[in-house]
Amino acid sequence: MKRCSIVIHSVSGNVFIIGSYLTDCLKEKGVDARLYRVEDTDLHILANKLDSVNQYYEDILELPVCHLSTLKKSDMVILGCPTRFGNMSAEMKAFLDSTYEMSEERALEGTLFGCFTGCPHTLSEGAHALDSLVYWAQIQAMIHIPFGIHTDVAMGYDQPAAGIVHLEGKENLIRPSALLAETIETYAATVASYLS
Repeated sequence: MKRCSIVIHSVSGNVFIIGSYLTDCLKEKGVDARLYRVEDTDLHILANKLDSVNQYYEDILELPVCHLSTLKKSDMVILGCPTRFGNMSAEMKAFLDSTYEMSEERALEGTLFGCFTGCPHTLSEGAHALDSLVYWAQIQAMIHIPFGIHTDVAMGYDQPAAGIVHLEGKENLIRPSALLAETIETYAATVASYLS
């Protein structure tokens, strides 16, 4: 059975919700999908200040922390994180920075790759964050499996080709919808076809 490691950084819980649903969808399709998190040493501070963060705080912390060995054991890696100023979050960036030697060793060459993000403002801002994640994968010589164009899915808004963007609003209070669930299911079917 092929292994897909979904590695997230989640603050408000939206990325956690998407990652959890994607994990479940892939398991239903016979993929050994596992959900991990990256370290966030400040999450407890935000959880004490914001109800939206506190709601999923314990669920996020229950996830195992992703290590470089986890990436090496994976047939596919899917990254998910919040968008910050059109880029990935600092915590995801710090984790990916720790993989520098892996790029020189080409340790992930040929591993499949996917990505998603939660974005407060616009799809284009989220698309920029996806592009930065894809660029990391290209440096690692991974094979990007994009979301692509889907005219048959009622998404509520267009998705960028690179991956999935959830528009969560300025305060990150908009939770993923049933329409986004259909988008995730469509992506899971694509991913599973590559992993079968």
